[in-house]
Amino acid sequence: MTVRVGLVGGGWISRYHLEALERLGRTELVGVVAGRRTTSDAVAGRWGGRAYDDVDAMVAGERPDAVWVAVPPHRAVAIGERLVAARVPFLTEKPLAAADADGPARLVDAIAAAGLVVGVGYHLRALDIMAEVRRRLASAPAQLVVARWLDSTPGPAWWGRADEGGGQVIEQATHLYDLARWLVGEAVVVGAASTRDPAASPPTVDVADSSAAVLRFANGVIGSFANTRRLATAVIEVELISDGLLTRLTKRRERGQGDWHASFDDGTTIHTIALGDDDGARSLETIATDNGGTFRFVK
Repeated sequence: MTVRVGLVGGGWISRYHLEALERLGRTELVGVVAGRRTTSDAVAGRWGGRAYDDVDAMVAGERPDAVWVAVPPHRAVAIGERLVAARVPFLTEKPLAAADADGPARLVDAIAAAGLVVGVGYHLRALDIMAEVRRRLASAPAQLVVARWLDSTPGPAWWGRADEGGGQVIEQATHLYDLARWLVGEAVVVGAASTRDPAASPPTVDVADSSAAVLRFANGVIGSFANTRRLATAVIEVELISDGLLTRLTKRRERGQGDWHASFDDGTTIHTIALGDDDGARSLETIATDNGGTFRFVK
């Protein structure tokens, strides 16, 4: 069965979704809506489907089985509400809002009332390496979480405006907070702070330069989260410290959205699991340490 898909949004992230759908080989793009008609025309010209100026018109004209929503955060809730009203299942990019704190909760209630299947693009939960991460943490639970998203400022104009993109914690580091919730449990913020130098950014940019937060999880684990948009060479990682085990998840910024590695250091050996090349292969290596561990590499 071919799934008929609509797309709302034509920015850079849309390409990753369309490429993933193409690899599945069981979907057909039938309609595209973007902020500019030239963009929707270009996407439809490359990937198929018909370009539309409006979400409601696309849904009415094509009756898609599902819709992919890849728009700036400040637009996500309103589009989601329109899809819920039309009873169309959808997957939406994170985050669900920038400054509208009540919007996501309102959308969740509407989805529940409609009984729709809806997903949010927290893709780290779905990486192949996570099965092994969860297996190891089940026997050696984390006691401390240390997460860092140190990076440069993305290019889209909306990203630098707090009322449209929400800032780096909401738009990027949210992946790290979500992953910690999934691996460790729910948490509350004990304290947080941010800094911003207005002279270092254009007048149109008002998001924080750097932020840090301390969390306490429901099971007593504590977490330290730091992020900045002022670093040329990215450092994106999560460390989970257990009794006798360090689990480190690392992203190579230049290698795409799915290129994350997991390493497990028990003081004797370091086991590394990595997503492979474009064919989805995985590699496993055991690296020698000072305590006499062995080395092997399998791909």
